[in-house]
Formats: sequence, C-alpha cells, structure tokens
Amino acid sequence: MQAEKYQLRDIFRHRHALWTLGLVSIHQSIVAGSSYFLTRLIELFQRGEKFEGFLLAYLVMMLIPYIPGCLSFVTLQAWVNNAHRALTERLANAAYGVTEKTRDARLQEAVESIATRNSFITIKDYLFFVHDFVGFLLNSALSMLVLGLLLPGNLLIGYIVGVALCSLIILSMRKAIQTRSTAVETDFVSYSDMLSRIWDNTTLGNRYNFLSWTHKRQILASRYYEASNRLMWRKQLSNLALAGAALGPTIYLVAHAVANNSADSALLAAIFVSLTRIFHILNSLSTLVYQVLEWSSMNARLRMLSDTICRLSQVTTSSAFPRGEIYLNGRLISHFGQAAAMLSEKGQGRFTIKGSNGSGKSTLLLSLKKRFSDAAHLIPTHHGKLCWSDSFHHLSTGQWTLAQLREVADRPDTKYLLLDEWDANLDPGNTQEIDRMLDQLSAQKVVIEIRH
Repeated sequence: MQAEKYQLRDIFRHRHALWTLGLVSIHQSIVAGSSYFLTRLIELFQRGEKFEGFLLAYLVMMLIPYIPGCLSFVTLQAWVNNAHRALTERLANAAYGVTEKTRDARLQEAVESIATRNSFITIKDYLFFVHDFVGFLLNSALSMLVLGLLLPGNLLIGYIVGVALCSLIILSMRKAIQTRSTAVETDFVSYSDMLSRIWDNTTLGNRYNFLSWTHKRQILASRYYEASNRLMWRKQLSNLALAGAALGPTIYLVAHAVANNSADSALLAAIFVSLTRIFHILNSLSTLVYQVLEWSSMNARLRMLSDTICRLSQVTTSSAFPRGEIYLNGRLISHFGQAAAMLSEKGQGRFTIKGSNGSGKSTLLLSLKKRFSDAAHLIPTHHGKLCWSDSFHHLSTGQWTLAQLREVADRPDTKYLLLDEWDANLDPGNTQEIDRMLDQLSAQKVVIEIRH
C-alpha cells in the first residue's frame, strides 16, 4: 500500500502536472462562463432589449478557450515524458544489484515487460485520463452551476439527484471492476512476454518449437482477449446505468416545468435554447461518473508498475550452502561465505570453480558479486544484452569477449572479475587467447571463473 501511495505522489509531483491542471481549469472556467453570456443574450433578445454586448462577449469566450486548451496538451505530453523517465530510473535503481533475484524468471518477465512496453503506455493512458477527467469534472460542475443560477432551480436539483444516483452505482460496481482490471493487466503481461519470443521460435524453422510457441500463445491470447471482453461488457453495462441515472431526473424536471407552464416565455425560450447545452452537461456528467468507475481500472494498471518495484525491494533469502561438492582451486567449499573470506584476502590471482552440474557454481558467483558489490564485475554465460562503452556486434564471439575483458581491465575500481563459463561456444584459438589475457589480468586483479 505504501508503494502505491508513493507511486501516485511521484507521478503528480512534476511541475508540468501543475501547469497542465491549471490550464485545464482556465479552459473549463471560460467555457462555463460562456453559458452565462449565451443565456443572457437569449433573454434580452426575447424581450427586445439590446443584446450586442453579450453576443460579442459570447463569441470572444468561444474562441479564447482554445489557447489554454491546446497548451494543456503540450504540458501534458511533457508531464508524461518526465513521469516515465522518473519511473524507469526508479525501476532501474530498484533492480540494481539484486543478484539474488537474477534467476527469478517471473520477476524478470514482469520487469522487462514494464521497462520495454507497459510503463510508457500505462503512464500515458493514466495521465491523459487524468487530463480528461479533470476537464469533465470542471465542465460539468461549473457549467451546471452557472445554468443552475440562471435557469429554474429544479434543474440544479435534478443534477444533484443524478450525481447521487451515479455515486451509488459507482460504489456498487467499483470493487468488481478493479479486481477484473488487475486480472486483465496480469494476463496482458504474460501474453506480451510470449509474443516477445516470436523471433527465435519462428525464424529458426524448428517446427516443434514453433508449434509449442503457437499453442502457448493461443492459450494466453484467448485468456487475455476473453478477460478484456468481459471487462468491457461490465464497464459498458455500468455506463448505461450511469447514463440513465444522470439524465433521468433532469428530463423529468424539464418536462414537468414545461407541462405546468411554471416559467415565463423568455425563460422558457432560454430553457429550450439551452437544452442542447444542458444535455451536453448531463452527458458530461455521465462520462464523468463513468470515468470515476474507470479510475479503479486505471489505478489497477498503475499498481502493476508499483508492485513490481516492490517485489524488487523485498528481501529474498537464498541458501548460503552449495547443493553439491564445489571446489575453489581444489579446496572444498562447504559455505559460500567461506569462499568470500578466502578471496577477500587476495589482491590478485586466478581461481577456478569446479563442480558437477547443479552443484551451485553459478549461485556461488552471484553470492560473491553480492558480497563484493561494485568491486566485482560479473560476466554471465549469456551476456549479449550487457551494455558497453563501445559496440562489439560486428565482432565474432571470441573477439567480442576479448574486447569486453579489455574494457573491464581498464577500470581501476574493479578488483574482482567473475566469469561464468566464458569459454562456452569458443573455438580453441580464441579460448587460448582469452586464457592468456586472463593470466595477465590475474597479476593485477582477482579472476574467478567457472570453466566449461
């Protein structure tokens, strides 16, 4: 819960948020004010009095709102960009150094999905939703306030009754929609992760892998599409109920006022001409309360981002003991702390970790990385996605590994070099060249390696 509150506060903390909401408020205040001049214009015209001043004011107030309205979208985009930058930096900082979670496949799936796809879409949708919601809120409330002061009071009463009925509907539907929205977002993360595997499972032409991927993709697709369809049905049925609750009371009161001739002709003329505006406001109310319902869905999507960051921050207890016999330069290691103590006393040297498959050799490297922190540099078996100061993609695998080792060797703050099966998939020539380089490096640094 604390993480969610912090996430919301983090999103609304940007200076562009204040600019955006301020410009929306100015825009809607001018639009609402135009109703006053239009109503007065109609009344004066109906009575044969001078109306030119109100006509001019109305025309001016129809033009001016475009300026703050357009500017609000410019500041809104800046708000989206800054909020996304802040979230990705927070996600990266939360993930940095959590070596004990490196092999958590589900967490990796969630983090990569959020970082590459979901975060920008979710934040953009959320902030555009906030922009529209504030606009509808001010448009509906301010416009109805102005018309309620100018037209018969029972119209304002009808508006208030509509708000009350809509509030009851929202309270009854909110929890169910929020729960379904969270489930849909979770299904989308799993589905998008499966879609991201399209390249390897199609281009290689392995029919077994392709059929397996297709089968899993279809299952996840059906689950996501069906869940999102059910959610939309529930939302739109709620929307119909909200529309009836918002429009019904005012329709009754307008019809009742006209049927009983309870207003003079000038005011009735103003009501007739304002009917389009009144029902536009009521439709805005219906949309507004629907968006209040939608707010639960949007918060559920945003909570997915926050919850993933929380999972990165949660303490994970991993075993400090190997699962089989592990040797460090021929010495049996019974506890990972024992290896760390041995190596922390060394200023240089080359150490080889040996053991059977599944004994915990890679886990030992991760434990050492956690222990030595920034003084150690870990290069895993599969390191194609690691970023370096130069691009090595034009090099062969062996030359690529050599270039990376040279770059690490030039860093004076790196005391420990941790290598997980660096010789996998290398030809004998490259293996010998890298082996010689590691011998040279071990004169200055502590080289700890798992050999293939």
